[in-house]
Amino acid sequence: MQQPLVSVVIPGYNHAPYLRERIDSVLAQDYPDFEVILLDDRSPDNSAEIMLGYREHPRVSHVVINERNSGNTFLQWEKGISMAQGEYIWIAESDDTARPQFLSRMMEKLLAVPEASLAFSRSTMIGPDSRPLGYSWDETWRYKAPGVYDSRDFCLRRMVFKDLIYNASMVVFRKAFYRKVTTRYQAFRHCGDWLFWFEMCMLGKVCEVPEELNGFRQHPDKVSNDARSSGKDFEEMAGIQRIMAETLSLSAYQRRCLRGRQTKRLMKSAVADKERLTAEYPDIYGGTLLDKALYTVDKMMNLSRLQR
Repeated sequence: MQQPLVSVVIPGYNHAPYLRERIDSVLAQDYPDFEVILLDDRSPDNSAEIMLGYREHPRVSHVVINERNSGNTFLQWEKGISMAQGEYIWIAESDDTARPQFLSRMMEKLLAVPEASLAFSRSTMIGPDSRPLGYSWDETWRYKAPGVYDSRDFCLRRMVFKDLIYNASMVVFRKAFYRKVTTRYQAFRHCGDWLFWFEMCMLGKVCEVPEELNGFRQHPDKVSNDARSSGKDFEEMAGIQRIMAETLSLSAYQRRCLRGRQTKRLMKSAVADKERLTAEYPDIYGGTLLDKALYTVDKMMNLSRLQR
């Protein structure tokens, strides 16, 4: 294979029921210039066997089966990117899927905007059987039109309260920008991708393709389900939002809005350990009635630009 423009990294762990559909959806892309790197993190199911079945495919440049589990999906990202020959990277999660035009639409946008760090699409939420679930994460808190956004403004408006880029499979990014991202995202096992995308977006312009080109699978075995019920995601969110607040130099007023919003979110959740989280992260979850009111008014008036 000649050096490809795009490297597609498929890091897998215990997703055998969805793995063939995922790999086939990547190999079926109508974009002509890409390689595929398959990584298995010592899955207890037959994922390794499935991946090895693709090792002779002309687009598959590497099939790597770990001798022991790494315990961190971001280490698998790093391993795959270190092998990548392409200038552009697509982390195609092993339980998701994609429409054939995903890669061509992403590359069309990125090649037109050389100062962009990444491009992202919208997603169709699908179940274990690959059928659409009938709801969207894109309806209420996404831009309504396609665009190219400045890094700071995009992060301030769309990355502080909630991770707009909620699934790695919906993104293609430039490898040159990846080298400038710090490794601190790897310390956050459940929400580290949020910090990764935040740092990536701060490095260059951000492109959106408002088409449902990615299939984001929801199923009972997702790691995020356990994190949500145990409160681990709230711990990690607080740590990440502290970094964002510092990086963006949020004003005292903006920090109060953030604290009001996150306190409301924690109180509405089913997490049992609310008192501990409030005590450990008072700047994120220790909001007063005034903080909550400021957030509500700010959301209506769009004053601080910390908007969903």
